[in-house]
Formats: sequence, C-alpha cells, structure tokens
Amino acid sequence: MGARAVALIVGLVPMIAVNVSYWLASAAGTVPTCMPYLDGCTSISATGRQPPSSFVFRATMLPAAVLIIVYWKLCAGWLETLGAAGRARAHILSIVGGIGGLFLILYVTFLGSEGDFYDLMRRYGVTVFFGFNYLAQLMLAERMLHFTGRTASPVALRRVGQVKLGICIVLLAIGVASIPVMNFGANKDRIQNVMEWNFALLMFANFALTWFAWRATDFQLRVTARSLSG
Repeated sequence: MGARAVALIVGLVPMIAVNVSYWLASAAGTVPTCMPYLDGCTSISATGRQPPSSFVFRATMLPAAVLIIVYWKLCAGWLETLGAAGRARAHILSIVGGIGGLFLILYVTFLGSEGDFYDLMRRYGVTVFFGFNYLAQLMLAERMLHFTGRTASPVALRRVGQVKLGICIVLLAIGVASIPVMNFGANKDRIQNVMEWNFALLMFANFALTWFAWRATDFQLRVTARSLSG
C-alpha cells in the first residue's frame, strides 16, 4: 500500500463509517432521524454504541486509528525528505499525532460500555484525539507553508498548506464557540452535536488533503517495516 493511499484512507474511511453507522442506527431506531450536520439530533458517539451500527463503527474506526499513527509517521518522514523539518521537529510531529491515534483507539474500545470509569475513558479518548490531531495538523500546515515560502516548491503544495491552515482556523473557531454553548447555551445538546459533526468532518478532510501534497511532491514511499522504522 502506497503512502498516498494512507492519507486518503484515514481521511475518507472514518467519515464514511460514521455516516453509514448513523444510517444503520437511524434505520434500527436507536437514534433519531435527521440531518445531523444541521439538526444535531444525535451525537457521533451515539451512532456507534448499539448493534448493528456498533459493528460497523468498531470494525472501521479501530483500523483507521492504527493507520492514523502510521499517517503521522509518514508525514514526519515526508517533511524530513523535503527538508521542511529537521529530525527532532519531525519526531515531535509524529509523537503528537500518534498520541491522538492511540486515544482514538481508547475511545472506540470503551464506546458503549457502562459506568463512570468507562465514560471517563471515552471522554478523555475523544478529547485527546481531536486535540492532539488538531495540533499536529497545525504543525504540519506551518511546516508546509514555511517550506514553500523559502523554496521553489510546487504551487499546489502551497495551496494545500493554505487550505490546511484555513481548516485549522475554522476548527479553532468552532472549539472556542463551543465553550459558551456548553455553559450558557439554550438547547445546547443539539448545538454541540452540530459542532461535533462538522468539526469531525473538517478534521478528517484535513487528513485527506495531505494526499494532494504528497502527489505534488511525488511522495511514493511504501508502507513497509523499513519505511516505518526510525
């Protein structure tokens, strides 16, 4: 499997899985029927809690979480290959993004479990996943724009970096807006759900965008034990 495919898989498969899970859960009557991106009638977590949608959710999200860890290791190697980041900075990027992937595994593992401890694990899992992957995407966009600003790099690479940064700005705005909503908003559950669905959509779109950056730089590293070592 080529490196470019990893970017597409971690960008597209989780959101496809979430939407398929919602459709199955809605058809089974375990969640309300609506347009969750606009109406917020249910959370993403609710779509993966009960069968049959939980089978699809876990079967796709757990492998995707592992590939997210691979994705960040590849991003680090790509930046080093370009000369856009030194070994230390690239290693930090890999660690930050990889931690996010590990906590996604934690979140999916405990999804649907009952009890305060399991609820805590789910909350920590999803919060750290989004937070650390947001930070890693911001670091990646900064390195891309820094590199394109000082070298004769492909125009497409700079455009991808700009779009990535733009998405990060929108994600930050959603995150900041969620604070007063959680504390003071009327009908806050629905608003939070709308924010969650759209935040996740943009977050995973940022993963998929990396495919265009890798294509622009002809990045074709193979995912092998050798390429993932070091």
